[in-house]
Amino acid sequence: MRFAKIPHIESAWDNVQIKTLSPSTFAWVNRGCGYQVLLQKALQTFNDNTLLLPSNRNVLLGKIIHKLYELTQKGELRSIADLKNKWEELVTLEKEKLAIDYPTLQNAGLNDYDKRNSAIRYAMGIMRKPNTAPTTAGTIKVYSEKWLDCVELGLIGIADKLITDGESIDVLDFKSGHVLDETGNIKTEYIIQLHLYATMCQHLSMGTPRHLTLVDIDGENHNVPYSQAYSEQLLSEVQESIRMLNNIIAARNFKEYAKPELGLCSNCGCRHVCEYRTIAAESYYQTIIGEVIEIPSTNMYVLRNGDDKLYISGLDAYNVDIPKEYIGRTLTFVNIIRASQSADDYTYKITENTLVYEQE
Repeated sequence: MRFAKIPHIESAWDNVQIKTLSPSTFAWVNRGCGYQVLLQKALQTFNDNTLLLPSNRNVLLGKIIHKLYELTQKGELRSIADLKNKWEELVTLEKEKLAIDYPTLQNAGLNDYDKRNSAIRYAMGIMRKPNTAPTTAGTIKVYSEKWLDCVELGLIGIADKLITDGESIDVLDFKSGHVLDETGNIKTEYIIQLHLYATMCQHLSMGTPRHLTLVDIDGENHNVPYSQAYSEQLLSEVQESIRMLNNIIAARNFKEYAKPELGLCSNCGCRHVCEYRTIAAESYYQTIIGEVIEIPSTNMYVLRNGDDKLYISGLDAYNVDIPKEYIGRTLTFVNIIRASQSADDYTYKITENTLVYEQE
């Protein structure tokens, strides 16, 4: 095998133009790191999904859970056995995709039976309700995983569940993580997302927003009061954010918009290409970069980072084609750990979820 090669990010910026944002991306632009959004767009211009770090575990599990709910709503899953079998099938499918895209990722670690059992309990509740799948007959229509395209507003996205009843529409969003913040209030980013989905539905003449609801992993509903004024404010902010992001690209003024904070950088999906990232030295998982200056054996690479020499062991697990060819090249290791957690030195080893990239 060979490590995925990341082209120079600088070569991508002329091809990056922000035309739309999803509700979740907009929430992240304003409350997270906008530079991460731009890096994701830049990597996407190379049309190679392996250049993007895999989605985190909760995102992938959320995708699986949403699919269970969708199939249950459609009447395709009718029992606990159906739900359990479909869960295993979907988890296996996601693992197979990860294995193809990320050959150095040895353990995706996706299965979470607590989340599975919670999702099954909620899906069983769906089964006990009358089937209200999308239909042209009757007043009530239910849509799962509904694609909403409002390019003219600067918004696109997939709504988890929509229920229309005459001229009104209810928006439901399923969350596999924590819905409430540390103060016990619904997270602001989720309130933003629901209002933007409501705005999109109203723009597409699907109905006047009535109820906005977050459904957590235990099936508990968290109601969010709808505000037309807040929706209009958010829409204005979306369009301003798009203008701002494009101005940042044009000026290449990334540093002032990056947020190198420990809480953001440690799990950032673009930390393998971000020059501003910061990760605490005491963090269990590290992201390091350096030029390969020596390969004493197929199991160990020696990298130079500034004045430091970094020793990475465990490479035998990858069966790399002609390892010596990497001498003089720059490699990035994501999710490696210190060889000894009690020693403050420069020796590291790969883990089951290490990702390795070559930088052009």
